[in-house]
Amino acid sequence: MNNRPIYSYRVADGVHGSLMARTLGFLVLLLAIVVVASLFGVGLGSGAFWVGFIAAMVGTIFVGRNQANAGAALFWGIVVAAGLGLAIGPVLWYAILDQNHLFLTVVGGILIAMLLSAVVVAWVPWDFAKLGPLLFLGLLMLIITSLLSLFLPGMFGIMASRAYNMIGVLIFTAYLMVDFSIMRYRGRTMSGNGVAIMLAVSLLVDIINLFLFLLRLGRR
Repeated sequence: MNNRPIYSYRVADGVHGSLMARTLGFLVLLLAIVVVASLFGVGLGSGAFWVGFIAAMVGTIFVGRNQANAGAALFWGIVVAAGLGLAIGPVLWYAILDQNHLFLTVVGGILIAMLLSAVVVAWVPWDFAKLGPLLFLGLLMLIITSLLSLFLPGMFGIMASRAYNMIGVLIFTAYLMVDFSIMRYRGRTMSGNGVAIMLAVSLLVDIINLFLFLLRLGRR
């Protein structure tokens, strides 16, 4: 039985391979569900956004609460993926069909962000999960700023909009590092399928938000 403290692992110890493989496997499944659900999101109109948003929020809460039960966690993970697909459907397919060059650039940016996040977590001997409270505060400020922009659109010009989207990119890239850090430091004691599903859902939320912020940042 391995009883080493989580911070005594060396860089060479890496991430628990099985947990990483299962997490990425579940992530691919959830991304496929997002794409399928996005087709329905296009057809259902504006109401699909709110239905999808609420489903994703509720599902995210229950995934975390059911990480000890892989079946329940997978069910709620599917709810999250379907909800996100409904919510972003029109934006996703507009980008694919009408702005395909930008879409491919954004996808490349997401892959680079994931790779760099994994490399940083692998080589820096620090638990990035400690950034969680600070990132949540930053996310809360983004939400408040977004709500203000709905009522006071004149306050936010082009430069402010670019700064807002850049901050969003930085926050969700940091969230990627948090998730990879959880895999690295806690994967040896939290290695069940429910945990892998929870991490896959967390990565999915990060990726979707990165997609939206990078897409807005890339638009002229």
